[in-house]
Amino acid sequence: MIYRYSLIAILGAISLILISAGFSSPTADVQAYDPAPPFSGGAGNGGLGDRTGSPLSSATCSQCHSGGSFNASVSVDVFDPIAGMSVSSYTAGNSYEVTYTVTGNANAYGFQGTVLTQTNAAGGSFATPSGAQVVTISGRPYLEHVSGSSLSGVFQTIWTAPAAGSGTVTFYGIGLGVNQNGGTSGDAVSAPFSSSLTEDVPTTIDYPGNPFCANEAAQSPSVTGETSGTYSSAAGLSINSSTGQITVGTSTPGTYTVDYTYSTGTTSFDVTILPTFASSTTATICDNETLTFGTQTLDGTDAGINTEVFQAVNGCDSTVELNLTVLPTIEENTTATICEGDTYDFNGTTLTEANAGLNTAVLQSANGCDSTVNLTLTVETIDNTVSISGTTLTANQAGATYQWVDCDNGSAAISGETNAVYTPTATGNYAVEITVNNCIETSACTLVDFTSLDELTIDGGVVFPNPVKDIFEIKNIQQFGTIEAIVLMDANGRVVQTISNDDSSANIGHLDAGVYFLKISGEAGNSLISIVKK
Repeated sequence: MIYRYSLIAILGAISLILISAGFSSPTADVQAYDPAPPFSGGAGNGGLGDRTGSPLSSATCSQCHSGGSFNASVSVDVFDPIAGMSVSSYTAGNSYEVTYTVTGNANAYGFQGTVLTQTNAAGGSFATPSGAQVVTISGRPYLEHVSGSSLSGVFQTIWTAPAAGSGTVTFYGIGLGVNQNGGTSGDAVSAPFSSSLTEDVPTTIDYPGNPFCANEAAQSPSVTGETSGTYSSAAGLSINSSTGQITVGTSTPGTYTVDYTYSTGTTSFDVTILPTFASSTTATICDNETLTFGTQTLDGTDAGINTEVFQAVNGCDSTVELNLTVLPTIEENTTATICEGDTYDFNGTTLTEANAGLNTAVLQSANGCDSTVNLTLTVETIDNTVSISGTTLTANQAGATYQWVDCDNGSAAISGETNAVYTPTATGNYAVEITVNNCIETSACTLVDFTSLDELTIDGGVVFPNPVKDIFEIKNIQQFGTIEAIVLMDANGRVVQTISNDDSSANIGHLDAGVYFLKISGEAGNSLISIVKK
């Protein structure tokens, strides 16, 4: 295109000089600057979209450019640099040299081209060319001239073919011959051009899922390219020569080459048949145990043959038969009795009063299974308290064997005194040995003081436990009626602790070990009870 600039200022100055010199001034030829027309940098770049005449075009370049007669035409060449030749088909993903050529007798040339699939999607991609440009319109690549057009009319780029399965692609293009007059008049537009390339689909066969286990169903091939060929393989593989179907179950395990012969050649595929396995084993459990056998959890109800299918190292089935033997467990119930304060050895475990009731030990029987022993432990508890009323002592434990002893005579047995009740004849301290089921408990020594009978009325107050470590209870305190005073005295008769009339228990944990006397004074009289502090 030719650009013109205004010379008004210069011509005006010259006219002024000529007028001042007496010459007539010539008429000035004023020409204004004419800028490049819009969209001269390419229709796509200028926002006009597809002008190639493809199915996506809303118009062509002829809507703007017209009036010329430059015999413009456009053609395309797709060249495979590896094969060294122009091609009419393509291989998916390969790169090709694409040349669009616009011819005619114009001063310069413009152009727009694209490549689309049968669904009008992008049919591959263009590399950025030299002297041209690549623009994207609605996600599709377009090749265009740049501002100023091309003097040669040749537009080249590298085209990368689309992915496999895209099918036939079509190159579209339109050419433009221009007179470079700075506008769109006097230009000539070529007819839209299209040229298709089919996709090269090589003939191949495949057996999806290969390798196969010997117990799988029949397998059929997947074929690309020519589908009218025949199949063959070595002996041992059961194969249909027409369909290529392999009967896996009747084939001998191994690896075979399947040859597929078609009109222009042969292609091959290796098929492997893997063996399956079968085995048997045994196991033994106790009837309270379980055994994990593959996906199964076996217990005492599963004695006998159990079957599970595992996966062998080669990935195929390995069928295992398990013969399960179930052994019995043993349960035994027994009882034992201990005296208060004693212990009991229960299969190495020492039981005390705290273990009274059911105790369970699990041992191993001769067959190696559990032998459960349930022991019910009874603790024989003896009430070793004594009540005093006047000078009569009474053991509070019923249904026992009794022996009264003289505490002041080394706890010697008192001859003939083997009843629950004993009435001493002299002042002293007395106790009773109580026997129940071979358990023996001795009461605390109780003072019977004939010298203070005028002051004391000995009644049935009871201290429990006795001997005591810290806290004791006064049993049957209601028998005393209204309580006037409760005191604890030492062996010398000194009061060491006063107990509230409302209390029926007391804590003497702070006192030293020894013999003390509890004196209860009430409306029913006085009681003096001996207490042994441990």
